[in-house]
Amino acid sequence: MRERCVLNSAASTGKRMAVAVGAAVALLAVLIAPAGAASQGFIRDELPVGFFYGTFGESPNVVLLAGGTVEEFCEDNPEAPFGAAPGVAPLRVFPRSDGSTDLKVNAKDQPINLYLTDIEGAPPWVGQACAEFFATGVAPQPFASGTADLKVRTTVVNPDLVDVFNSVNGIAFGTEGTGFEGKTYRVKAQADLVVENGVPVGDPADFVGFSMQEIRR
Repeated sequence: MRERCVLNSAASTGKRMAVAVGAAVALLAVLIAPAGAASQGFIRDELPVGFFYGTFGESPNVVLLAGGTVEEFCEDNPEAPFGAAPGVAPLRVFPRSDGSTDLKVNAKDQPINLYLTDIEGAPPWVGQACAEFFATGVAPQPFASGTADLKVRTTVVNPDLVDVFNSVNGIAFGTEGTGFEGKTYRVKAQADLVVENGVPVGDPADFVGFSMQEIRR
């Protein structure tokens, strides 16, 4: 089995940029009302999952949704689908002696869906796709779908300062009727950033990586 690089954000980063958004607000909500009981120094809970990544400067661009399809993102948060989190994953919450809190997720088989678009950036694409979905009942079809391992390492320093790391690593299969049927892709994406007052700090090109490789047998 060999892999051919299709998209790789490590190259031509001046043209290419990826965007990923974690549910930082949802993480803070977990801290306010933890559901599980403390065990071995941590609390068991669940994390709402809604991450998306995308390229800039491509023709076309790729948007990767982790946690659900675009329809599920739209329906989960109709007013602000950019902040939607339709999926769920087991979460471990570690309160620290300095007042900070670490949140950790290691979850397998999280759904991923990949879409093609001429729009620059995942957020405006999600917004437009949802507007069309609510107006017509029709949403864009992913060109590939599959599952991935999800890893989250987030430190909530305080409600206004959050260190965020998340990544997905999985396999997606071309969907019928898109011209990608029969193709298989290895997909990897990650984000490593700081969120201040609910806003990511810095340029996504500097803190996000995205790659997709077609697997050929």
